[in-house]
Amino acid sequence: MFWSQKPEPKPTIYTEETCNSCGERARRPSEAGDNVYEQGRTCTKCGSSTVVTAVYGEYPPEKPKA
Repeated sequence: MFWSQKPEPKPTIYTEETCNSCGERARRPSEAGDNVYEQGRTCTKCGSSTVVTAVYGEYPPEKPKA
């Protein structure tokens, strides 16, 4: 029965950035226009520029069935 199926949860999209100088990695919620290998934000550790290294989605954890 198709009408009794629960809709599949949507993944949360994240962007991972890596600093060019110190190698610090940071993960943040993705924004429109985030593309891999483009310049990101400023590094919070050393103040240098970062590069977007990954854009990916994570599904919420499944609840155990009782």
